[in-house]
Amino acid sequence: MESALTVLARDGVAGITHRAIGEAADIPLGSITYHFATLDDIVKLAFQTHVERLATRFEERLASCDGDADLIECIASAITDDLAAHPNELAVTYELYGDAVRRADNKRITQAWMERAEDALAQHFDRATARLLDVVIEGLMVHMSIAQQPISKDAVRALLTTAANAGPAATE
Repeated sequence: MESALTVLARDGVAGITHRAIGEAADIPLGSITYHFATLDDIVKLAFQTHVERLATRFEERLASCDGDADLIECIASAITDDLAAHPNELAVTYELYGDAVRRADNKRITQAWMERAEDALAQHFDRATARLLDVVIEGLMVHMSIAQQPISKDAVRALLTTAANAGPAATE
C-alpha cells in the first residue's frame, strides 16, 4: 500500500498502474496482479489506508489537547505540523476528493473521514462549531497545498479562532 500511495501522490488516480506500483515496491508485476483482482481494488485500499492514517493522527492530536486555552493551538498544530507538512499526503488527499466525485466507494470513504474529523472536533466544541471548524480546516488544506505564499501558523490560528468564536448561531 505504501508503494500504491507513492504512485498515487506522484501520478494520480489516472496514472496509477500495476506496473508503476510494482516498480515502486520493487516487486514483480505478477505479485501485484495475483493479490489484487483490479486496479480499483488497489486504489480503494490505498485510499482506506490513507484515510485511516490521517484520521487517527488527527483524532490522537485532538485527544491530547488539554484545556480550552491550548485547544486552538493544538488544532493549528494538527493543520501545520500533521496535515500540511506532508506534500505527498496532500496530493493523495486531493486525488481521493476528485475520485470521490466519480466513485461511490471512495465517496463513502471520504464521508466517513469527514465524520471522524467532525466527531473529534465535537469532543471540544458544539456540533455546529465543530462542523464549521472542519470546513475551515478543509479549506485551509486546499489553500496551503496550492498557495504561492505559505500560510503562517499565526494566520491559521487566527482563522480557527474566528471560526471557533462564531458560535452555533452563525452556522445553523
